[in-house]
Amino acid sequence: MQLANCPLCHSDHNKTEQAADANDDSNFPALEDLLAAGTITIIVHSKGVSCSATDNNSWRLLPVAREPSKRPQDPLLWGIGFLVDNLFLRATCKLDRSGQVLLIRVYLIPHDLPSVQERLRCRNAVVIKEGRRYLHSTLSLVSRSPRLWNAEEPILSWESDHFLPRKLDNRTMAEIYSDLDSPVVPPTCVPLARDVAEGKPVWGLRSHLYSYQRRSVAVMIEKELSPLPVPDPLYVAVTSVRGEQYYFQPSTMTTLRETPMVAPGRGGILCEELGTGKTIMILALILSTAAQIPQPEESMVDSRPVLTPLAYQHFTLPECTTARTRAGRGPSDVYGIPSLVEILLHCISSRSQASSWCEYENSLESTNLWPLLRSNVPFYHHYDLNLAAEIFGSSRPRSQPELGPRVMYLSAATLIVVPLTLLGQWDREIQKHCHSKVRVFIVRQADVLPAARILATEYDLIVMSDVRFRRESRNKKISRLHALRQCACSCFEGSRVPNCRCPGDTQVTPLLQVRWKRLVVDEGHISGNVSATINYFVKQLSIERKWIVTGTPTSNMLGLSLGRTTEGQETDLSGLHNSGSNSDCNTPEPTPPSMDSSIRIWGRYDSDNLRKLGTMITDFLAIPQFHTDRKSFGVLVSSPLCVRQGPQPFATNILSQVMRVVMIRHRVQDLEQDIVLPPMKHEIVYMDLSEYALKSYNAMQASIAINAIDSERQGPDYVFHSTRAKELQNAMDNLSQGMFWSASNILYNVDQICEEAQSFRARALQRQIPKEEYELLEGALSHAAAAANDTLWRAIQRHEDVPFKVTGLDSSIYEAWTRGDLKTTSREVDLMHSNRLVELRNFVYARPLISPQNLICEGIQLNAEEARRLKQEPSQTREVTHAGTVKSVTDVFKEEIETSKRKAKLARSSRVPGQTEDSVESGCLASESQPCLPNIQLLQSSPLSGVRVGPSLSTKLNYILTEAIQYSADEKILIFSKSPLTLAHVAEGLTLFGVKYLRYTCDMQPALREHAVMTFESSDCYRLFLIELKLGARGLNLVSASRVIFCEPVWHPDVESQAIKRAHRIGQLNRIIVKTLVIRCTAEEAMLDRRQYLSYREQMPKMTTESGMRQFMENPRFLNLVSCEPEQLSMPLIDARASGLIRGSENDSAAGVDVERLEPACIYEGQRDGSSKQKRVKFAENN
Repeated sequence: MQLANCPLCHSDHNKTEQAADANDDSNFPALEDLLAAGTITIIVHSKGVSCSATDNNSWRLLPVAREPSKRPQDPLLWGIGFLVDNLFLRATCKLDRSGQVLLIRVYLIPHDLPSVQERLRCRNAVVIKEGRRYLHSTLSLVSRSPRLWNAEEPILSWESDHFLPRKLDNRTMAEIYSDLDSPVVPPTCVPLARDVAEGKPVWGLRSHLYSYQRRSVAVMIEKELSPLPVPDPLYVAVTSVRGEQYYFQPSTMTTLRETPMVAPGRGGILCEELGTGKTIMILALILSTAAQIPQPEESMVDSRPVLTPLAYQHFTLPECTTARTRAGRGPSDVYGIPSLVEILLHCISSRSQASSWCEYENSLESTNLWPLLRSNVPFYHHYDLNLAAEIFGSSRPRSQPELGPRVMYLSAATLIVVPLTLLGQWDREIQKHCHSKVRVFIVRQADVLPAARILATEYDLIVMSDVRFRRESRNKKISRLHALRQCACSCFEGSRVPNCRCPGDTQVTPLLQVRWKRLVVDEGHISGNVSATINYFVKQLSIERKWIVTGTPTSNMLGLSLGRTTEGQETDLSGLHNSGSNSDCNTPEPTPPSMDSSIRIWGRYDSDNLRKLGTMITDFLAIPQFHTDRKSFGVLVSSPLCVRQGPQPFATNILSQVMRVVMIRHRVQDLEQDIVLPPMKHEIVYMDLSEYALKSYNAMQASIAINAIDSERQGPDYVFHSTRAKELQNAMDNLSQGMFWSASNILYNVDQICEEAQSFRARALQRQIPKEEYELLEGALSHAAAAANDTLWRAIQRHEDVPFKVTGLDSSIYEAWTRGDLKTTSREVDLMHSNRLVELRNFVYARPLISPQNLICEGIQLNAEEARRLKQEPSQTREVTHAGTVKSVTDVFKEEIETSKRKAKLARSSRVPGQTEDSVESGCLASESQPCLPNIQLLQSSPLSGVRVGPSLSTKLNYILTEAIQYSADEKILIFSKSPLTLAHVAEGLTLFGVKYLRYTCDMQPALREHAVMTFESSDCYRLFLIELKLGARGLNLVSASRVIFCEPVWHPDVESQAIKRAHRIGQLNRIIVKTLVIRCTAEEAMLDRRQYLSYREQMPKMTTESGMRQFMENPRFLNLVSCEPEQLSMPLIDARASGLIRGSENDSAAGVDVERLEPACIYEGQRDGSSKQKRVKFAENN
């Protein structure tokens, strides 16, 4: 800062700091009571400037004119004058020895200073607003250097440590989250928390807790039970130049001498890393506090004593008498003096105990005390004054009686709300970790909730799905609960405890009549949505403690770091490039953007995540500090971070402190001191399309190319137009499906393209398109013609199943049993669909001595029945006119997706001979039941004795079958795909090769999905689990599997990591092998490149909007056939079932499949590029 003259001429220079302190002006506090913030230096340019004060070595009060017109016109000094005059700060000044530098000491006035508190509260809003603005500009210039404070020479050479830090804090929200400290059990914690932290057994818990789990549970107990206030997270600790500690709020510019304390929240967010046992932590929390009952909800205008039915009706205690009178209950003649047993019944029911009285259930059941204790449910009366005002209006007539009380039962139970897909998972985890004496109620969709008093007293845990929870939220007419008649049930014989059988109001959910001790929401990040139904209903429930359980609190906070250290260089996706011989593609190597030192700006994505976090804290958890002032989180936490110029000073510190108050999570390095997960190896397996799959892929690319050229890459007819995002997504999904296997009964419009070929050429020449565009058009027409003229390819497209190569099958039997036009093609190669091969094999197993002629007749009859069924299905019509040409080649993508869905449904609904009705009704939960294997000698005389099944036309399917045959005897395998049709193809292949599997897909009922998970984890029979990615990537515990295969690359890395975490988690003892199947030189390889390129970004954009992927898709590339050795996968058709029937036993083998242990079958060609290693796969022929 520079001035043309010294400002000391505006006031009395002789008033030193000591004189100021001794001054009798009571308007200003003493300097020693203020926060010594630091020093401002101002260069004075006028020559010969001197101070007229008598003592040039002393500091004097900065002269400030009372009248604004007499103040210096310099903005800084004007602002300081305003701040001094309005009691924001005090300042002293001094010229250095040269007279060229003016030093100004700045003292901030604490708001809790007794001498100024009253005056600070009287400042108007305009003064406060202006004061904050001037304070921000002034404090940004204040240096905290002690040497500068003491005016030590040379003045301008000291390094500045500013009061408002200028050091850039460019941490993202995810990095702040990762930097949170691990929870520490305070030395003055409540006794129960100390017992858990020290490892004392938890009642009802069977499993052992790791030390980090004990710490987390202990801190959770401390948060729930400790009545002590906590430091306000909105204030940061600052140190004065004199070494004193103060507390500063950067948004309001408020300074305090004492630590500001706020009421603690009784709950928080348990956000430990994925796979670290959050479920068992919650169970330990619940069981360790099982004997505690909640206190009545606090009220400022109403007294709410804890009552019991016995005390309410028969005790003469003051609170009981007052409650009866207010509720309008008439006097009773059976009050009397309570007996000792009655006093004990009342005390046990209405007070939290050291241990649950359920532990003594067996002893009490032999007496008559047990039913009395169960029926004496504690409660309180809730009078809703706001509801009464809504019903009767603000001026209620005196004749109108007061609205009756709502009876609220105090429950020691914990209500747990989980996603529907995880309901069975929680059931299994409870059975695994808890003793049978723990009372659990798993609320299924069809279950009817019992009365409120039963919910409140009969269970320790009540688990329901979020779907059921939302359904209960519809029945929320609370006013009906205030109109319920008081209980008049008779008492137990020989006792004064009422035997209540009141049914309650069936039109109101009983959840609203219980004061819950605790609510736990699993995968609770959904509560961050402002419009979430769960938030609205939770506000109406009466809950003492609330917990959110999630590994991903917001979309950029991902608990995926534990166990990320992997084996081998195959896991490094950087540097992946095209190394194959598919010559028409050339994907450039991406280079991540350089990171400069400029400040990071928090954008809309960060703002959305802050809003979600604020909603969880303010609305769901209802942390008192933020719940009472709902705008405080946005004003004091979010807004300072999302300023256009970058985060304000201390803004990231404030966010970190707020997170630390509500979140419980361990740092990865602390977790790894207790647990070490097995190593994980991730391989990217590159492969090429087979001949006929490649023709289908090129046909789809031809449609895209012709659409781009004919529409001139603009207008609504262009499939990549900005208004056609849905069509673009359909195109990408269709291409992705084609890289596994797809078939089109409209032949991808190649016939129509060929018919209009000359028109396309003519329009292109007329518009004089560039040479490269014309070459692309010619390539598209050429590939479309190649597919259209291939009779076998046309025949393959007539059915959705993947064809398998078959050898040794009699021509007549082949023609009778194969489908459609496959039988009319040349006999160069025999192709049959997998389900037809299974049908044929099952038929021979059932009748091993059938003659070839009868077998032919059965095949003809089967084809005829299928043809009749297909005729009954509605046929699809398409536009074939010239005017619809461009539209049809773009609409083909949407139609193919719908066709795929229809085919997948048809594949699931079709049933082969030998498949039981139960397996069909269960939604194809598992591979079909196997018929009894006939005598091997009879099979040797069968017409199929020499038939062998070879590889399919899907390269990916062949690889999966090879992996299944090689490893399923010793390891279980998870197979993920985003496409149900892909999983259907895999299922058919596994059925053909005799490998048992289970499915977990969206079309299955939730109960069947639960059964599938339980069966896979507990049974050695089923070795593969086919999982739809969007359904199974969260929450499941599948540690019995040690291999994971992704049928296609996953665009979002966090989704991929969460899917891997289903197996790579606590409880896993085996090394994890993960493989992602990628077709070389296609969008799949480009996806991996772009994913690595975007890895520095917090938010992964949609694949349809990401510039690199759009560029790749907008410029279609055709693949050339790669000559490789024929696949070796082969098995005898009629004896492969033997290995399938005994799979899972100790003597399991793959004797019926010729894979030579599959070591020579898969040739891996490793190439190094930088630090990455690629694997190329070919199948070698076994001659």
